[in-house]
Amino acid sequence: MNCKLKYGCCAANIIVVMQKSCFHTVASSALLLVLLCAAEKLCWAKASWRVLEFPPNYSVGKLNQLQIPLELYGKGKGVPLAEARGLVKLPSTKLIKFEPSCSFYQHPQCLLKLPADAFDYVELRFLAMTDEENSWSDRMVPYLRHISGLKGIDLDGTEVTDKGLATMGTMPELISLSAGNGFITGRCLPALLGCKKLTELRFGGADVNNDSLRYLQNFPQLSHLGLTRVNLSASGLEHVCKCRGLTDLDIDFNRDIDDKAVPFLLKLPKLQRLSVKQTKISVTALESLGRHGLVGIDLPKPFGEYAPSEQRRIRKAFPAIPFKIKAVEGVDSYTNTMFGPMTR
Repeated sequence: MNCKLKYGCCAANIIVVMQKSCFHTVASSALLLVLLCAAEKLCWAKASWRVLEFPPNYSVGKLNQLQIPLELYGKGKGVPLAEARGLVKLPSTKLIKFEPSCSFYQHPQCLLKLPADAFDYVELRFLAMTDEENSWSDRMVPYLRHISGLKGIDLDGTEVTDKGLATMGTMPELISLSAGNGFITGRCLPALLGCKKLTELRFGGADVNNDSLRYLQNFPQLSHLGLTRVNLSASGLEHVCKCRGLTDLDIDFNRDIDDKAVPFLLKLPKLQRLSVKQTKISVTALESLGRHGLVGIDLPKPFGEYAPSEQRRIRKAFPAIPFKIKAVEGVDSYTNTMFGPMTR
């Protein structure tokens, strides 16, 4: 006697026909279990779920749901959804961020079992504690290429090098790449030119290869660029200012940037926000930048450290920007007692 088995929403597509006697054997029971799992995965796929298969015996990180697209350079936290362990289903209509654990860096090949749209953003944080772990960050990067639907990659503070990042290759949906406080110098840029949707790029904390910045103009949608504390030179800035689509530029803590930078900055027709903290740009040069129509600027020094006459000149140059003088906070009694001079 034949029997038909229907499973959930896939009843119209999956019909298992088995002899009644088969149900009494271990082999057929195992086969039935496999078929049920396959049916379950298919049902999830048809119901707009992302079906992710992680290692069953250990977690390789956390999966969070983002309420809105992440802020500049892919920063921001989400609502915890699940551990990256075993079979996980996530809504395909939501933005998902993956935060790997240390176990992921030991087993990055786990990404190969995931679909290309497994998650939208990834935040990678790993520092080697032993000599054996030194290569783990670079070794992980090629596996990211399998998740070709990634929109944002945050590598801030990792030990990924230019050589490692170059192995990522083309990511067709990538919008944001942040690699600050690490080892990236920009030599990887030629290998990333296939990322045509890249809008936000940030390097920082390592001496940039100023000549490699010539490749920035080949990212057609680049609008937000951060080059903080990278020993940016005048020649490097000249390459940067060939990116005519830039609206936001952050070149903080580059001591060689002075008034000679202003003619280059004036060549950016769409620039709206500029950050030049801890540079050598003078008030006179700032006045020249004022005619650019900026809606936001971070000055070389805190506004309150400029002389009153300089403050008036800056306000006149940027009338739409509300500069404020931060009040100096007094020392509370506890701090005064703990850190004050000791007497007998």
